[in-house]
Amino acid sequence: MTVSPITFGMVRVLLVEDNPADVDLIQEALDDAALDPVLESPALRLEQVDRLASALERLRDGDVDVVLLDLSLPDSQGFDTFVRLERAAPGTPIVVLSGLDDEAMANRAVREGAQDYLVKGKVEGKTLTRSIRYAVERKHAQDERARLLRASAEAEASLRARDETLAAVSHDLRTPLTSIRALAQLLQRRLARGAEIDRAELGERLGRIEEQTTLMARMIDDLLDVARLEAGRPLELRRESCDLAALAQQAVADVQRTTDRHRLRALTDPPEIVGELDCSRLERVLLNLLTNAVKYSPDGGDVELTVRQESSPAGAVAILTVRDTGIGIPPLDLPRIFERFYRASNVGDQLRGTGLGLAAVQQIVEQHGGSIAAASEPDVGTTFTVRLPLSE
Repeated sequence: MTVSPITFGMVRVLLVEDNPADVDLIQEALDDAALDPVLESPALRLEQVDRLASALERLRDGDVDVVLLDLSLPDSQGFDTFVRLERAAPGTPIVVLSGLDDEAMANRAVREGAQDYLVKGKVEGKTLTRSIRYAVERKHAQDERARLLRASAEAEASLRARDETLAAVSHDLRTPLTSIRALAQLLQRRLARGAEIDRAELGERLGRIEEQTTLMARMIDDLLDVARLEAGRPLELRRESCDLAALAQQAVADVQRTTDRHRLRALTDPPEIVGELDCSRLERVLLNLLTNAVKYSPDGGDVELTVRQESSPAGAVAILTVRDTGIGIPPLDLPRIFERFYRASNVGDQLRGTGLGLAAVQQIVEQHGGSIAAASEPDVGTTFTVRLPLSE
């Protein structure tokens, strides 16, 4: 918990008052309190301005612990004076100074966030110093409570996200398992009846089993990579000579076999783009981006993967772009799509996911010294662009 500066140092007081007589009364009250050995008066440093504009400028500089505010100033009158100052410095406690004729307004200011109010002409040293001390302490207590509430809300949101992710991971892992089990049971029944199995059919079904196990392995690898990075351990890249053009062609072919409603194509220039890279992890990057493009284009359409090479002062760079014509990403969601467990607000329950794929993609790309960015327009489509240095 934040410790009040009163417990260990000088309390910096900004007095916003244009009447010299009232300024003198405030100063005398503080001086009296400082000389009274009975009072536990904090050390105070008083600074005075006579305009709201001057107070706002002073608050921008910081180093003010509490404000004593007159509501009737040459450049601002009434309750609006408090509103403007409180908006400019919401973290600074305010004690309102009121005349006998505006106590109702001062009470309103307290209801709206001022820490206290004092009636001018009735201010004594004891009353004033106690009001200043309590104002600072109450404000710090309120800020601490707000911080704890925010922390609690963030913790609850994190727990909800974890639970939702576990449910999504369970669902996504169960789907290929169910498919594998169904295919295996079908083959077992055929064998049990002594029925012959066509070699082409057997090859097709075994291929589907292999695709499903590959999908499961990729999801598990994503989980392991994210967990490793969360634990503060960098990925151990297994760099080798890797042809990104060939990798792109293979990834497009693999994903194309999973859909009849989409047309996927890979465009590479030049036909070979070779770098010292972790080929296995970059295959996961491409498969994640391509399967997302298919998933979030539920009505079908074109998905295009382009790979090209550029020169830069630091060396050769590969530019990989995945473009779809799907549902897109809302502008407010776009800055957060690489966060763990985050899913865009327009995906609904029909398009399930773990919220881990893009987080893992970003980490793999950045561990290679590269970058990834997304551009999107709702109901038009999304483009992901990856930049990868081809050498360490």
